[in-house]
Amino acid sequence: PIIRDSTLREGVELPGVHLSLKEKLRIVRLLEKMNVNEIEIGMPYGMKDCIPLAESIKSEKLKIKTSALVLSYRSLWKEEIEMAACSKIDRIEVLFPSFDILLRLKNYYKIQKQDLPQFVEAKIAYAKKRLPRVGVGFVDATRAGTPFLKQLAQKAQKAGADRIIVYDTVGIATPQSITKTVCEMKKVVSIPMIVHCHNDFGLASANSLAGIMAGAAGADVVVNGLGDRGGNASFEQVVLALEVLYGVRTGIKTEGIFKLSKLVEKMTGIRQSQVRPIAGEFTFLHSPVMHIYNAASKNYLAFEPFKPERVGAERKYAFSLPVDYSVALEPFYKKLKISPDKRQNAAILSNLRQKSKRGGLTEKQTFEIIREHI
Repeated sequence: PIIRDSTLREGVELPGVHLSLKEKLRIVRLLEKMNVNEIEIGMPYGMKDCIPLAESIKSEKLKIKTSALVLSYRSLWKEEIEMAACSKIDRIEVLFPSFDILLRLKNYYKIQKQDLPQFVEAKIAYAKKRLPRVGVGFVDATRAGTPFLKQLAQKAQKAGADRIIVYDTVGIATPQSITKTVCEMKKVVSIPMIVHCHNDFGLASANSLAGIMAGAAGADVVVNGLGDRGGNASFEQVVLALEVLYGVRTGIKTEGIFKLSKLVEKMTGIRQSQVRPIAGEFTFLHSPVMHIYNAASKNYLAFEPFKPERVGAERKYAFSLPVDYSVALEPFYKKLKISPDKRQNAAILSNLRQKSKRGGLTEKQTFEIIREHI
């Protein structure tokens, strides 16, 4: 599947997030190292903001492809297409409103619903004369109604669009409705579809997976699930779910995920929940006695769906509950071939409790603390 990273488009549309060209390139280099093939750039500043990044990517001879948006309803849409055609940007998507609520604002979108199919066909045809790779994006597609969306898609394909972006703009889709939309669209068009899901109801990653399973060619994802309002489909969640749960090879080197997540968190200044899936601080932290005992006994799958090394993370232990952790320490003692007495065991537990308060201890740190008392 196509995993298009939209961190440098959706992720920079948040309050207080301002990334320099140098910072953007650090993210791009890591994405390239992880074998991500395409990124979405640009917006909210338009095509002029895309060009320096696209040119820098080419000058560094990076293989990652760039795509940028052209808003069809802006007065300078032709100029934006010309700028893209004369730049190092690999492809564009021309964006169209598709739902009645948006089209009510006639002074802004400057189009009536009945004229939209011809509007789509004409503007895609114009773009195709200037660039070889042109896609079409339908804003609020999941509320547009499937019959009308199919009509728009057919016009876009006829005009030369080589792929369709289906936007769940306000995150109201469900896995069932996304599945139906993709299946219905595939009946009338042959060009690939990418689903772009927002997370207003917490379903963006699930909807992206459903879209791909229904036959979409791929999904837009954002590192740490950043994006407008409640965010977008999470890069790390979608990729790992495809690899682990569905057995779908993405080609992405997932061992870079934890590092990537931390880099984006640092650069954007947007802190992530410690208990979030895949790349949270506590995702591979074990605190209950049974959990620690199994992990320390190398029976990882008892309480981990995959090893932390798969995403570049490290397993940690927190001896923080008001329970006796003596049983949990048995695998550590066995590996060290020691048998501490009651006094030593109590001292070890006390030290482990104190030092694991700040977010857990790695296996190496746990062994070091135990050795201090032997």
